[in-house]
Amino acid sequence: MLELPEVEVLRRDLEKEVVGKRIKDVIVETPSIVRPFHRNRPELVKALEGRKVEAARRRGTVIFLDLDEDQTWVIDAGEHGSLHRQTATEQAGPDTHLVVTFTIGGAIHLSEPGNDPSIHTGVVATETALEAAGVSPDALDPLDDNPTWMEFGRFLADAAGPLKLVLTDPTRIAGLGPVYSDEILWEAGLRHDHGSASLSTQEIRRLYRAMQEVIVLAMKAAGSSLDDTEADAAIDDDGEAADHLRVYGRAGLPCSRCRKPIVRTRIKKGIYTYHCEQCMI
Repeated sequence: MLELPEVEVLRRDLEKEVVGKRIKDVIVETPSIVRPFHRNRPELVKALEGRKVEAARRRGTVIFLDLDEDQTWVIDAGEHGSLHRQTATEQAGPDTHLVVTFTIGGAIHLSEPGNDPSIHTGVVATETALEAAGVSPDALDPLDDNPTWMEFGRFLADAAGPLKLVLTDPTRIAGLGPVYSDEILWEAGLRHDHGSASLSTQEIRRLYRAMQEVIVLAMKAAGSSLDDTEADAAIDDDGEAADHLRVYGRAGLPCSRCRKPIVRTRIKKGIYTYHCEQCMI
C-alpha cells in the first residue's frame, strides 16, 4: 500500500514531468476507476482532454493535479495503484486502467494488478477537491503542515488514544498506514498501545523526531516513482521486507537494536503491528 513517503515522491515526479503540459488524449480502460467522481468514462475523458496541468499537490496519499479553469484532477492510487512514465505510443499493459498522453509527447499510465482496482480518479472543482476526495480537512499532514514538536504534542494529547491507532487514523493524521506507523514507533522506542495523551516531553520529542526521520528515509528509498513504481514499498523483489524497514514485516527476525525477536500482534480486526517487546516501552 502506498503511504505518504511514496506518494510525496510521486507528487514531486509529477511536478517535474507533467506540470505545464497540456493533455491530448485520455483512454479509460476500466470504468469503475472514474467513480464516484463521474458517472461514466466519457465524462472523465471530456473533463481531462485539452486541459493544461498547472500544479501538483498532495494531501495524505491523494494526488491533486490542478488544471486550468479552476478544475483539479484527483488521483487516489488506492491500495496497490501506481503511475508510470511512458512514451505516447506505448500500448496499455494488462494492468493499466488509464492512459493519458500530452500534446508535446509522453504519457502517464495509471496501473494496478487485478480486475477490481482500488484506484479512483476524476476531475472536480478545485475549491471542493479535498471534500470530493474524502480527505479530512482537519487531519495533520506531517510534511505539508510541518508542525513543531510542541504543536505535535498538543495534537497527540487531544487525540487521546493508543499511538498505533492515532498514527493510522486518517481523520487524525493524513498519509500514514500500517508500514510507517510501525517504523516510527520502533524508531521512537514506543509501544503501539502507549497512550498518546500520557507521553512525557522527552517521549513526544522522540516520536516527533522519529516521524521526520522515517519519512525522509522512506522517500530516499522510494527513488523515482514514475520510472519504477513499487506499489508495495514494504516488500522487495523476493517478497521479503524491504531493506529500509526495521520492524514492519520482520516477525521472528532479531530486532536490530536489542536482538530480541520482532513480534506481530493483532490490535483489532484487520489491524496488526510489528514491534519489539524488549526495547519498545
